[in-house]
Amino acid sequence: MQIDIPAHIEKLLFLHDALIIPGFGGFTATRTPASADYVGGSVAPPAKTLAFSENLTVDDGILVGDIAQTHGVALDDARKAIADFVEKMQALLNQREIVTLPGVGRLYRNYVQKIQFLPDSTNFNASSYGLPPLQFSPIARSREVVDKPAADSVLAATPPASTPAYTPPAETYTPTARNGGARWGLALGILFLFVSLSIGIWYWQQKKKQALQAQRDQNGQTDERPAKEEPAASVPDKPAVSETTTPSAQTSADEKMEAARDVVAKEAGARECILVIATLREKTNADRLVRMLKKDGHEVYFLERNGYQVGVRFQYVQVSEIQETINILSKLTGEDQIWIKKK
Repeated sequence: MQIDIPAHIEKLLFLHDALIIPGFGGFTATRTPASADYVGGSVAPPAKTLAFSENLTVDDGILVGDIAQTHGVALDDARKAIADFVEKMQALLNQREIVTLPGVGRLYRNYVQKIQFLPDSTNFNASSYGLPPLQFSPIARSREVVDKPAADSVLAATPPASTPAYTPPAETYTPTARNGGARWGLALGILFLFVSLSIGIWYWQQKKKQALQAQRDQNGQTDERPAKEEPAASVPDKPAVSETTTPSAQTSADEKMEAARDVVAKEAGARECILVIATLREKTNADRLVRMLKKDGHEVYFLERNGYQVGVRFQYVQVSEIQETINILSKLTGEDQIWIKKK
């Protein structure tokens, strides 16, 4: 009776993690999980890899029992068939030939007469047998930014009637380095604001003095006017010019004083917030969004890292101001996923 022993070996390797050929050696299987090849863009299914050792020669009875049960022969006959098969393989290996086990692999002797094994690509993991590698590729995303008409900007600048409740997320970043530099920067900033406020007050006082002096000079000219003079219609109306110039200068000084006070008040209790509107891949789209934000009067935040991050930065005192700014930017740009980078 002709017994195909390599076929029995291939079948049993699907069912067992170890199989011994009596008097020759044994196969051991190692289970490997699914693996991803990011360079080649493929995912390999779970598998069982084979290894051969000629030191495993003690009969475990698996191969003998399977042959006896399949062909209905005695165990001694099954052992004799295996012994004949091993004798043929040893003869071929001693002649420097390569012995091929279909579906399992190839065996040969190296230069030190050790048996080497080259496994085939057969996946002996029964649960994933026959599954091909899965190919994948990254998906590129491109977003376009379109300028909106000026009317939309006016509508976007109007705050909504009611602001939904906003719960600020937990802070994920706390600066720990350069504390000394931060203190020096804060001190220089306060000094600069103090100097700016002093200059504004001095400028306002000078304008006020000039206005009072002009008024006094005008009153003196009116009292000393000669009796014989031309009608008032032919003389330039100097008081009218003085009255027109003085309120304008005083208004400008008041606006500068108010701006300086607002800066000092914000610096005392305000914090900086950075909102990122979008991360764009193309520079032209990023420049278009920057122009839109500057046109609406926002201070632009721009960072080139893995694309182009575009957003705004501003000072706030209350947390509700952040949500109001997010609503304004959403209406202006049409983006509904504006995220807080710093607050």
